[in-house]
Order: sequence, then structure tokens, then C-alpha cells
Amino acid sequence: MTEKRKSGGLLAALLLLFLGMFAVFGPGVYNDSDQYIKMHIHREPLYPLFLFVLRSFCGEHWLTVMGILQNAFAAFSIWLSAEYFKKKFSLYFWEEAVIAGIALLPHLLTKYVSSLHLFMTNSVMSEAICLPLFLLFFLECFKVLAEEEKKARRAAGISFILAFLLSLTRSQMMFAIILWAVVAGTGVITGKFSGKCEKKRKGVSLLAVVFLLCLAFFARTLTVKTYNYIFNGHFINNTYGTVNTLTNILYAADKEDGEAIRDEEAREFFHTMYDLTEAGEANYKYAEDTWQERTEHIEKWHDTIKYEMIEDIFYQTYDKTVTSDYIAQNLMADEAAGKIIAGIFPLCFGRWLKNYIGIAVYGLIRSIAVVHPVINLAALILYLAAVIMMAVLHIKSRKEKQKTDSAVWLMGLALLAILANAFAVSITIMALSRYMIYGFAGFYTALFILVITCIRKRQANPAEERQTEG
Repeated sequence: MTEKRKSGGLLAALLLLFLGMFAVFGPGVYNDSDQYIKMHIHREPLYPLFLFVLRSFCGEHWLTVMGILQNAFAAFSIWLSAEYFKKKFSLYFWEEAVIAGIALLPHLLTKYVSSLHLFMTNSVMSEAICLPLFLLFFLECFKVLAEEEKKARRAAGISFILAFLLSLTRSQMMFAIILWAVVAGTGVITGKFSGKCEKKRKGVSLLAVVFLLCLAFFARTLTVKTYNYIFNGHFINNTYGTVNTLTNILYAADKEDGEAIRDEEAREFFHTMYDLTEAGEANYKYAEDTWQERTEHIEKWHDTIKYEMIEDIFYQTYDKTVTSDYIAQNLMADEAAGKIIAGIFPLCFGRWLKNYIGIAVYGLIRSIAVVHPVINLAALILYLAAVIMMAVLHIKSRKEKQKTDSAVWLMGLALLAILANAFAVSITIMALSRYMIYGFAGFYTALFILVITCIRKRQANPAEERQTEG
């Protein structure tokens, strides 16, 4: 069978699987779906706009068209990624199929293993397009590090656009813009864009990266505000972010911390909320001693604190005293939450930081596995194995006076993406599997390629290996 036929067969198999899952299970509409359909002020603009276009042009059949497009997009993103890695690392077809299977696993795990039991690309949820987008973003970032100047420049441009689109899909994906800047800056330093000996050009290129980083954040803010003005009548950012941030800070607070809140109304809100956490044994005082027990305690109570002990207090008060308009309530709640945070955060920072690190560590585990005492150790071993193999390959390349092996760049990028995602998400919410799943395919693809690369290098130099062993 020719390479072209094998490639076409892999794409056909992926399309058949994804579209088959849609044919069998149909579109999924869940609790959060209504907010995307109604273009809620909490939701980032890209996915609601995608649904709006489908409803406008496809009428009552929009859900069917959505499912076909989302599933086809996921299949193509996996195929493009597997095809590139096959060519880059000279893989056999079965190795390419393994990489495609690794990228497919997150979709199957959320259907058959996770508590959600949904096939993401069938669903009205932003993850349906965010996961394929991130896979393509990851691929283009790798090209920046691994390809020669012309291709690296093109990949830098494409990855910048993808990072911007990701930031408009989910707020947590704003870390992709920073990750792009790190990757592009690494490309500059290693001479991809400015030449190895031209220090002045490197400096200019690094300034350009910083400028584009700032531009992306500014453009995102402007885009979100414009979208909200057109569809919600308010030139504002997405609301509720400050309320989310308050949740884990309130969990770490003591009652006396509230005295540092200057605004009287905000201080009253805090005491009411704090008393609820005390009554429900829902703050840090009621967690056990180990980091695992502390993290599990805050995860258990996070949503209850956010919805029942913070949000309900704000909105019940505003319903009675100010307005029932949800956008106005959101704005007032964010403002009050900001005043509470400004007062109590400096006093409870140490406790919050311990909890934050615990949540992020759980995020690192969930990026490649599930949280369980035995599996936690296995995840740690996998991370250590990846770092050790990276170090061995890098040292070997330096000894042989060669460029850093592409497999090393790939794993470095995968680890950096996992770290960035876990620590970004943990600032405001829990590092649940559905938020952490973006790092899964990159890590296991990189690990698989690292293993293959190490084996091939050992096979290529048997005499050298025997001498080293002797």
C-alpha cells in the first residue's frame, strides 16, 4: 500500500469514527449549552458566534451541521498532526497510527471514563472546538522550535493566530498567548528569525515578540467588549471572573481578615459569606493535614462556595435592593468581589498559596492521568522519565556537536504547556480533568517519540553503547 493510500485511509478511519459517534449518539445539549446559545455575558465570543452563524444559515438543522463540522474538524486536526510527526521523525505507519490514537484518547476518555460521559465534539460546548484548535496550536508551536527559518516564521504567524482564537474560545486559554511568546522568544534566541550572530536583530525581534504579546491581549479585550456591545448592549469584558477568583480566596480567609475591607457593603458581604463557610465547614480550617486531603477538601466545596455562598448572596441582595437585570448584577458582584479580595487577600495569601499549589499539582496529574494514590506515583515517574530522556538526548547531541534533537523540543513544549495550563486554571477554579485534558495528547505523543528516538539512536550506535557499558 502506498504512503498516500495509508494517509488517506487514516483520515477516512478518523472521519468514520468521529462522524459515526455523532450518528449513534447525536448532538448533546447540557446545562452550560444554553449560555453559549443565548450568547451569555459570561461566555467568550468565538463559540457562541460559531453557533449564531449556524443558526442563522441552517435554521432548524443547525445542531446536525454543528455536529458534522465539529467532528470533521477534530478528525482533520488529529490527521494533520499525525501526518506531520510521521514525516518529521520518519515514523512507520503503525507509529503514526499510535500518535493518532493518542490524540483520539481524550475524546474517548470523556465519553467512557470521566463522570461527564459525553463525546465532546457532539456537544454544544466550547471544548468541542477548543481541543482541536489547541492540538493545531501545539503543532505549530513545535514547528517554530524544530523547523528551519522560513517554515519557523510561517509557523510563528499561524500559532499566533491560533493562540488568539483560543483566547476567544475559553478564558483559561489566554495562557496560549503567553506560551506563544515564550516559544517565539526561544526561536529568536536560537537564531531562527534573526541569525545566530546578529545580536541587534535578536533584540529587535524580541521586542517585536513582546509587542505582539501586548497587542494580542489588547485585541482580545477589544474584541470581547465589541462582541458584548453588539449582542448584549454593554461595551464590557466578560463578567464573573472576579467572583470566580474570590472563591478560593474566601476559602483561605479568617473572619478577622474582613476588617481590612474598606468598603462597608463589601465587608458585610464578606462576613455573611464567611459565616456560611463556617456553618458548612467549608473553609480551610476543616481540611485535614496532608496536601492531598487539603486539595480534596477545597475541590469538594469549591462549587458550593461559589454558587451558594457567594453568588446567591450577591444576587439575592441585588434582586431585593437594586435590580434583577443579570448583567447589572454581574457587574456589581464583580466590583464587590474585587473590593473583598483587595482587603483579605494580603492577609490570607500564605494559606491561599498552599491551596493553589495543591490544586495545580492535581492539575499536573490530571493532565496525563487520574488522581489516585497509586496512579499519582505513576504520573510522577512518567514526568521524571520524560525529563531524564530529554536530558540524555540533549547531552548526546551536545557531545556530537549537533543541534538539539527535535524530540527534546517536543517534550519541552509539552511539559511547558501542561505547567502553564495547570497553574493558570488553578488561580480561579479547580483543575478538573476537562480543563486539564489539553496537555494529554502533547505529552504522550512527545513521550512516545522520545522512546522511539532513544531506541533508534541506540540501535544506530551499537559499538558506542557497548564501549560505554564496558
